[in-house]
Amino acid sequence: MAAWILQRIFRTSLLITACLITVMAWGQPGRAGVGKTGRSSHTQKGDTTEQIPRGLTTWTIDERFGTVKPSIPDTVPHLFQNDNRTEGRYGEYNTTGNLGAPRIPRLYNGNQDAMASEPFVFVKPYSYVMQSVNDCAYTNTKSPITNLSYMSQGNKTNGDDRLRALFATNAGKRAGMGFKVDYLYGRGYFEQQQQSSIAAKIFGSYRGERYQLHSSYVLDRTKNAENGGLEEDTYITHPEYYSTKYAPADMPIRLQNAYNRLKINSLFLTHRYNLGYYQWYDAEGRRLKYSLSSPDSTYHTESHRFSADSLPQRGTSMVPDSTMTRVFVPVAAFIHTLKVDHNRRYYIDHRSADGFYANFFYDNPGDSINDMTRFISVQNTLALEMSEGFRPWVKTGMRLFVKHEFSSFSLPDKERRQQTEHYNYITLGAQLTRKSGSIFHYDVLGEMRTTGSDWGEFNVEGDLNLNIPIRKDSLELTVRGFIRNEEPSYYYRHFHSTTAWWDKDLQKVFRARAEGTLTWRKTKLTAAFETIQNHTFWQQIQQQQNTEDSEMASSNLQATMRYAISPMQATHNIQLLQLSLNQDFAFGPLNWENRLTLQKTSDDKVLPLPLFNAWSNLYLLFRIAKVLRTEIGADVMYFTKYYAPAYSPIIGGYAMQDEAWRTKLGNYPWLSVYANFHLKNCRFYVMMGHVNCNAGNYFMVPHYPTNQRVFRFGISWNFFN
Repeated sequence: MAAWILQRIFRTSLLITACLITVMAWGQPGRAGVGKTGRSSHTQKGDTTEQIPRGLTTWTIDERFGTVKPSIPDTVPHLFQNDNRTEGRYGEYNTTGNLGAPRIPRLYNGNQDAMASEPFVFVKPYSYVMQSVNDCAYTNTKSPITNLSYMSQGNKTNGDDRLRALFATNAGKRAGMGFKVDYLYGRGYFEQQQQSSIAAKIFGSYRGERYQLHSSYVLDRTKNAENGGLEEDTYITHPEYYSTKYAPADMPIRLQNAYNRLKINSLFLTHRYNLGYYQWYDAEGRRLKYSLSSPDSTYHTESHRFSADSLPQRGTSMVPDSTMTRVFVPVAAFIHTLKVDHNRRYYIDHRSADGFYANFFYDNPGDSINDMTRFISVQNTLALEMSEGFRPWVKTGMRLFVKHEFSSFSLPDKERRQQTEHYNYITLGAQLTRKSGSIFHYDVLGEMRTTGSDWGEFNVEGDLNLNIPIRKDSLELTVRGFIRNEEPSYYYRHFHSTTAWWDKDLQKVFRARAEGTLTWRKTKLTAAFETIQNHTFWQQIQQQQNTEDSEMASSNLQATMRYAISPMQATHNIQLLQLSLNQDFAFGPLNWENRLTLQKTSDDKVLPLPLFNAWSNLYLLFRIAKVLRTEIGADVMYFTKYYAPAYSPIIGGYAMQDEAWRTKLGNYPWLSVYANFHLKNCRFYVMMGHVNCNAGNYFMVPHYPTNQRVFRFGISWNFFN
């Protein structure tokens, strides 16, 4: 019944959104967009200029209030060859090896453990394929645009393929709409390693002077085959131990027929109505202080910044002419945001007697596992906004908001019947912002969440930006941080399945973080400190299988291990210190980019991080025949040895290694060479990944080796109608 009602909500909301966009697009003249789209836009990358297609503007929005944030279209040629790497564009993620496989960041910023931001925690390892609201790029284009991208590596037996398609168009100057499809299939070089995913998104926006609307619907389907890791790491680390040379597909694994599946449905809608007045400017952009009689809407044009110096004095009433510009000045706004999620997670193992699991929680577990949990969430946010700068003395914008969240979690009981728990949360908050001006900006938000009886959850976050002019450049200082006290996510407190079961009372997690960044030309230096109380995490538990063969038990420990999983909380305070440097160099056609990070935690048993993490990219940039933009180079990712989190198929996520059986990973470079090209509306590349592959410790996750040497290529083409 709940699923049927949710489907009705999705269909009705989508129909209403489409109707609103269409009607408003044809009802009023004007234009929408973050900036002017009549000319080519550019963004600087070192000394290179990345061209953005003519007539195209993109932006993202803030999930809370629908605030517009300018973004760069996904058409930039630089680092296009890294877009298809699960390890991330800068190699900052650990992964089990295959395209689209579950991953976890090595660089800690505090947000990945925020409990309230993503209650359905199973989607976090699939951030590479899942599409969030904050990542949705809305478009404004002078003519319809279609983008087709195809990327591949390896062969049809064990390689992978990825196909992306984007279509965007406008209905008038104020309304834009489109869809995006992202399909990938990774066969995997090791046995039982297939990963398939399809993500489809439709989006639409209307940006009038008084009314604005953004809406999107996302559907994700992901299926990840689980092999449990290798039976022995020595197949990779010491192949000389074996008389036969094993190919990756021949190396024995722990699981043969297990799968994790996710089904994600998400609807988002945010809209606002602005209250305000009109201000007139003359042909030179000076604000007119005298009144204008008989204002005619035919003189309406787009708004942009004007200088306010040398303003004329207040005079008699005048009739506007075609040289004058009318600009809408917002004073206040009413905001409403709706977000609906309907997600399901399945874990299936058709051969549960493989000896991989330490526990079974049903009296008659049967020959197979088929576990399912469902999550439904409906969030409504209402906000009142007072705009910044509607009067010269109003230097700060302000928002007051209230949010209601209904959450429903479904888990099986001992009789395998689905039981559902419902929660209602109320959040009250306020925000102060300053976005105008060229020197000083800030954004501070405070909120408190309650179920009606417990008022202990709160979040205070903010950032401050200072631009200091120095000659013809500026030194930018950004300070950001947060203080949070959050209840652990539902699935840390409750989880029922065939092989994992818990119901725990956990303490609230308290976090405080302070971070500062200095940016000067091609140098960016960041320092951060964080303290955590009651850090909550998943702990992997390993038990050696009882066997009568004592020789096998002593020589093949990994192959005889049984695994379990449990949530844990650190009772002591944990501190984290982090220092990172982004430094780029350019010497004529030679370019060198570096991302270097030092980080240290006070307890690497519950929050392990590599002491040093690096990504470096050295390449030549030049043009062939003055039209073919060419990058030829190599990049490397590296991190020092540490107790990297283990992957648990039982929860489809990452957990701390069992202290009795911990193993260190790292101190190994992954080197790739590439040639990346851009010709008009086409980008394409060829790459040889992991060219230095040899006998070594090329693991990012315990017992899950990364892919060996492999050839990759990709192409992306923009079509403008």
